Amino acid sequence: MGFMTGQSTKAISERRGERIPPTQRDAILRDLVERRGFATVSDIAAELGVSEITVRRDLTRLEGQGLLLRTHGGAVAAKPGGADTVDLDEPSFDARRRRNGDAKERIGQAAAALVRPGATIGIDVGTTALEMARQLAPRADIKIFTNNVRAATLLADGPAAVYLPGGQLRAKELSIHGSIAVDQLQHYWLDQAFLGISGLTDQGMFDYSLEDTEIKRVYIERAKQIVALCDSSKFGRLSMVRVGTLRELDILITEVAPPAGLQEALVRAEVRIIVAD
Repeated sequence: MGFMTGQSTKAISERRGERIPPTQRDAILRDLVERRGFATVSDIAAELGVSEITVRRDLTRLEGQGLLLRTHGGAVAAKPGGADTVDLDEPSFDARRRRNGDAKERIGQAAAALVRPGATIGIDVGTTALEMARQLAPRADIKIFTNNVRAATLLADGPAAVYLPGGQLRAKELSIHGSIAVDQLQHYWLDQAFLGISGLTDQGMFDYSLEDTEIKRVYIERAKQIVALCDSSKFGRLSMVRVGTLRELDILITEVAPPAGLQEALVRAEVRIIVAD
């Protein structure tokens, strides 16, 4: 009669995927992770049509071969030769704030100098983004959208118009995230968005948090110009989530010129590099 009973579509697709030879499945899985930088177990399972148990087993085997790196809930690509460092645990805000403090202050100053009168900008979360907000606090000639509660609080005493989306509070970071915040920010166009990131490699921009990355991607979609605030300690470092590719980045502000390989990748992606001195 053309129909089946007692078997779900998911079960059928899982059996189909699990009949793919392991070597072929491994190649598809590795390509998926490398293209995305990070992929969740559920995404991989849906892509391959296999169970999440099968995916976890495959990831464990591939990690043992040094072909990728397991993370909480998924995997990140392992760079050949192990040149990049993978950071899976997010340090506390205060610990990050103390790290390279002088560099972050200079980067914040250089970022603020890019904001023209009359601009509407987005300021992301992070310690360097907070330094940028501090530099912008006296200005009355701009509008600021931010999911950074610390930055919004700092800017509240100043003359600029500050907009904070609704949503869920990520307590340790004091950031706003979730579907409500994403939906609200998607209603606006921004002249510039200033992103805080935890890592930068030739594979793109990375961050620790899945939740905060959702907002970063909205900034990328809704801003004419994307600026990454990245001190040199983050060069060659991967985190759990890829925020975006180098092609999606317009300007990188740092305090030291990137190493040769990364600089070449940035030049190929037509990213302008500003070294804040």
